[in-house]
Amino acid sequence: MSSKITEAENKLDALLPVGRLEQSPPGELMNAAKAWSQVVWDEAEQSGPMKLSDEEIIQGHMLAQSPVFICGVHRSGTTLVRDLLDGHPELVVLPSEGTFYTNLEFKLNSLPENERSAFLGKEWLRRLVNPINQPPYWLLGRSTNTVSPYVGFAQYIMAWWNIVDKKNSQWPHTAIVLAYASCSGNLKAKLWIDKTPANERFLDRIWQEMPNAKIIHVIREPNAVISSRKTMEPSISMRVALRDLKMSFRAAVEQSDLNGPKFMLLRYEELCEYPQANIDRMVSFLNINPSITLNQSTVAGMPTKANSSFNREAPSGQILKPDQHSRPEVLIKTEQDLIAAYIGQLAAKLNYPLAKVGSLKKLFLQLRYRLW
Repeated sequence: MSSKITEAENKLDALLPVGRLEQSPPGELMNAAKAWSQVVWDEAEQSGPMKLSDEEIIQGHMLAQSPVFICGVHRSGTTLVRDLLDGHPELVVLPSEGTFYTNLEFKLNSLPENERSAFLGKEWLRRLVNPINQPPYWLLGRSTNTVSPYVGFAQYIMAWWNIVDKKNSQWPHTAIVLAYASCSGNLKAKLWIDKTPANERFLDRIWQEMPNAKIIHVIREPNAVISSRKTMEPSISMRVALRDLKMSFRAAVEQSDLNGPKFMLLRYEELCEYPQANIDRMVSFLNINPSITLNQSTVAGMPTKANSSFNREAPSGQILKPDQHSRPEVLIKTEQDLIAAYIGQLAAKLNYPLAKVGSLKKLFLQLRYRLW
């Protein structure tokens, strides 16, 4: 194996931050990550696609048909749900947000077909190094002068890219899922898990293309969501944050009314207060066996504090605590009134009663913030 991989890997590792990145990764880090992923992809291309056995292909096709999407507005608790499911032996849990429908599909479609596998492959190589902008890093381990698990992952992408069923538009993402399952030795898993906030916008399309898909939609008290987004995403406007929340809540109300067997509504606050009861609900919904791994928050099996909104204590008598980012004093009174005016009716349907706002004040706030 080329020594360029370990050299690029060491350079990239030296730039990874010790703590959480609160903003976008700096240019030097991004450039090092791109350079490393290019070297890895080039090495994989020289070696060629991984050879898959007939049994692996059968297992892969079966796994591909059983997706689970964790969705909900940003800062609602989706990361915690993903991290609790991570490590369960019957699940393949992507360690980073999938973002296929929300982001990557558009970028892929703008490229020539012969460039798409390399683009998506290198994107996911970088995500396996730094999935959540804070430790743990290097989810497949570190490369040596003789072998790199990341070259293997790239070779698996190349293999599945040619074999995966292309009946639905998400097949490139499915190739990534199967490559990750292959290199983690979990092709026999029952389900694969994708956590992507805002995927609730695409539920009709998801179920049209993947009829077996299950959805876990996480919701959270509106003021807590907005205050957390305001703290963690300083550049976001109140208008955008509220429209995102309204979209998510509308989808939650619509699907809850249908009460379908492939949809589960999960409230952040209930998960905080009654963790075991809600873990049991997920076990039943996904039809998987109970496991001690469900009492541990991990990414790719490694302990994490990825979702700073939660602090999980010892397995016996566990407690989940809201963090400082959802403090009500983050929002001024006008902002709290605006939230109630814009989303109050939907919130009430989801058992989140907000303060009443008079008709004239409601109209004034909606005009002021251009929220019709």
